[in-house]
Amino acid sequence: MAKRILLIVLLLAAGGLAWYWTHYRLPDDVIARVDGVDIPVAAVDALVVVAQRQKPDVDRRAMLDGVIENRLFADYAEHHHDDHHDGGSGTVDYSPQTLYENELFKVLRVAFSQQINAAAEAAKSSGPMDFLEGELNLEPEVLKPMLALDSMLYHQMNEEQETAARQFVLGRYRFPGGDAHDLTLWDLYSRQNIQLKVQMHELNLPFMKQAVKQFLATQFVLDWFRRNSDFSSDEVAALEMLVSDRMAKEELLHDMGVMHDIHDDNPRLREIMAEVTADEVRQYYDTHKEEFTRVEKVLARHIRLPSQAQADEVAGRLRAGTLTFEEAIETYSLAPDKDAETPGLLGWIDRDDRHTNWVRGLAFVQPKGTPSPAFRSPQNDGEVYWEIILLDEKVMGYQPPDSEGVRYEASKAIAREKLQQQYVVLRDSLRDDACIRINESLLEPAS
Repeated sequence: MAKRILLIVLLLAAGGLAWYWTHYRLPDDVIARVDGVDIPVAAVDALVVVAQRQKPDVDRRAMLDGVIENRLFADYAEHHHDDHHDGGSGTVDYSPQTLYENELFKVLRVAFSQQINAAAEAAKSSGPMDFLEGELNLEPEVLKPMLALDSMLYHQMNEEQETAARQFVLGRYRFPGGDAHDLTLWDLYSRQNIQLKVQMHELNLPFMKQAVKQFLATQFVLDWFRRNSDFSSDEVAALEMLVSDRMAKEELLHDMGVMHDIHDDNPRLREIMAEVTADEVRQYYDTHKEEFTRVEKVLARHIRLPSQAQADEVAGRLRAGTLTFEEAIETYSLAPDKDAETPGLLGWIDRDDRHTNWVRGLAFVQPKGTPSPAFRSPQNDGEVYWEIILLDEKVMGYQPPDSEGVRYEASKAIAREKLQQQYVVLRDSLRDDACIRINESLLEPAS
């Protein structure tokens, strides 16, 4: 009986070990598993190589943390974010597919630069255009019907033109060891943004040849990676997924109002800004008052000069320190105030005075203690002259707390803080809900 029980225990233990080995222990080449999706270490290492170009201290652990976060956000965007837009129609911006291929190309070009260069040399190619089989079909009279615009205000092919462009073969290309592919007019056109589409509508043939060259260069790298690199099919798919994940996360965060550039009018950010109350603005102002400083008045002197040549000469000597401002006023200035008690004195200029004269306006925005460049007087008729300005004093103050400038900047800062908090809450929630396994042995420093 005891032997039978022991045998059962051993069988259960063996079964448990087999389950652990199959379902729990990560393979040696997998650095992490996120909700059942394996992330090969080779894919992470490729991204480390790219990141180290700008941040040499990036290692596997730091990269993996970002990769996992990107994976969680990309999965969330796919399954839960109903407002997530499709990345643009391609009429104003590049199409999503073009953006993805361009981003993958940049990653591969850095991560595998030596191998790609070796592959290009092995192909005995002097450039991407060598992969074409025959000449490009770029006859203007043939292209014109497909690229003629219905309206100068609407730079886009109509449906009939698009159908024709999809069928029109500009040329055929073949990479070493691969099949031949058609390059259609639509392949080229759909990969351009609105400004570049205009070049095609204008039948700019040199531009179109350059666009073909860029297309072939991109496709050569992608083809090499998928067919000839040392990566397995799983590793290829994983690296492509990681590039797509990062782009999906950035797009999601843009939609959430967290990511934006200086020129970006972000709808979600504006929405949160509109909800900021006057009390919140005042509290932010009181806490961050130094962010709302402004120039109240300045004390300035100037030099008036008759020509651009002399103005540039004097400005250069002032910068070099071979001439003092006082000496320059006395020797060169044409202004009557050169003989004033304080030569060249413009006097105190406050916020209202700056609008009374162009020189006063320029003086108000100059840095203290540094001679300005030479500025030409703005009129077209009459005496034209040049001015060099020096600020001797600058008095700072604060914007009024109820001003529109304070309201706008404070609301934007408060909205960004709120959106950042929302991002952190979502990020932490996604991590808490995810099943994440990490192969710690692959994160240990090499001995």
